[in-house]
Amino acid sequence: MPQIKSVFDWVKQIQYEKEPWSSFSNEEHDIFSNFMVNKIISMNPNHIEIVAEIQEFSMPKEKLYQFYCQVLPKQKSFSKYIKPTKAIYSNEVLGLLASYFQISTREIIDYCSIITKQDIIEILLQTGTSDKEIKKLLK
Repeated sequence: MPQIKSVFDWVKQIQYEKEPWSSFSNEEHDIFSNFMVNKIISMNPNHIEIVAEIQEFSMPKEKLYQFYCQVLPKQKSFSKYIKPTKAIYSNEVLGLLASYFQISTREIIDYCSIITKQDIIEILLQTGTSDKEIKKLLK
């Protein structure tokens, strides 16, 4: 049995090897993280709904491991780990745009994908931001 060194090894155990929980050491148990296991398993589009349902409940590590071993099919799979995207604009620009549209900064992040940089410059000009400040903000 291979030694568990990371949360990715735990996911491999859950999805393919399915060894019993008792076969792992306490040090290996400490590596198991409910949050990270849920996050990684949810990267597979076929498992999103299962993860969404189960993460609503606070479960001990052992029970979560056993649940996934029983529910998920035994197969090797690879799901690309989706990293969060880097913000395109600074928090100051997002704040100015959010106040202009009278929405939250979370919502304005979605807006930024559909409005152009030129639109943003025009909006900033309308809010009273000088050309010099706009250049500095949009670097």
